[in-house]
Amino acid sequence: MNELFPIDQQRRASDWPEAARQIRGAGARQRFLVGALLVNVAALAIDVAVLDPRHLAVAAGLRLLLVTPLVLLALTLNRRPADRPLQAVIQATAVVVFTLSVTAIGQFAPEPFAGRYMMSALFVVFAGALVSALSWRTTKIMTVTATVLYALIVVSGLRWPPAWANIDLVGLSLVTCVVGLRARRRKEAQIAELVAIRRSDARLKRDLRRANAALEQLSATDALTGVFNRRYLDDLIEQETASLVPSLGQSVLMIDVDHFKLFNDHGGHAAGDRCLQQIVTAIRRNLRSCDVVVRYGGEEFAVVLPGLDESELQETAERLCHAVSNLKIAHPGLGDGGVVTISVGIAPAVPAETLAHAIQRADQSLYRAKHSGRNRVSA
Repeated sequence: MNELFPIDQQRRASDWPEAARQIRGAGARQRFLVGALLVNVAALAIDVAVLDPRHLAVAAGLRLLLVTPLVLLALTLNRRPADRPLQAVIQATAVVVFTLSVTAIGQFAPEPFAGRYMMSALFVVFAGALVSALSWRTTKIMTVTATVLYALIVVSGLRWPPAWANIDLVGLSLVTCVVGLRARRRKEAQIAELVAIRRSDARLKRDLRRANAALEQLSATDALTGVFNRRYLDDLIEQETASLVPSLGQSVLMIDVDHFKLFNDHGGHAAGDRCLQQIVTAIRRNLRSCDVVVRYGGEEFAVVLPGLDESELQETAERLCHAVSNLKIAHPGLGDGGVVTISVGIAPAVPAETLAHAIQRADQSLYRAKHSGRNRVSA
């Protein structure tokens, strides 16, 4: 019966795990890269529709021979934790190259499609800053680099001497850069706040579990002696009664401190409390870890001993009697030389017998021990 064992303390709850954070970051990077790959490949259909054959070849080369390999390499490295630093560099490079390729292709497209390419490139910059899931330092370098190179392309028009046109797009790119980085910073702050809330919640739950475990242990423990109390024994009996599994029977000892009322009358209750504590210490020292000691009444204790046969139970009871008498606790009510002793009643295990009935038999045996002269064991 697992119920007979003392209640273990619950394990400490874990805070927000670093490994889980890394896994979520890898998932976010993968989703971003897959989206970028699909957009890059799908945009070829637009290139076919708006570009002449000569410029179409350049666009296809940029998309399929430059952007796509970089994105695929970043996806591959993203699956290997040891290569995360290199993966961050490749992913940031892929975002910059993707931005520049869209911007460059837009220089060859006729209006109004050229303006749409320019706006799409700015969208890549903004999306990279906001959802690329790279570190803040890498994101800043990536976004600023992409913005500067974008501005150089749109201003020069990829011509020499530069066309010095599209100054309005330069201003818009700067706004996009600032807004994207600020949005990313705000997103990080919100995530950090959420993580802090979850950590605090985990700590509160852990403290609550500890408090509940401590309260449960206190409610089942006798405050004076530290052994289980009568309520705990009643719970064991109730659980056994409700169980569908037939009981194998439990060996039980009932222990009573001889002449304890007389001890309190002559020595005082404080001395009586110390006496009980010493007796319980001696009893527990001579029992197994699986045996359950219960303070049944004021000076009466019940011990449930699973798995002992009658001879072993008798031997254990006699050992407890000797252990207490060997403490040589002076009994102030018995005169000179009088020491505190115990009487023990035993009830060997009987298959299919309930624990309540075993306790009743042990109590009857204890009655016989007390009326036979005390400081002895009776079956």
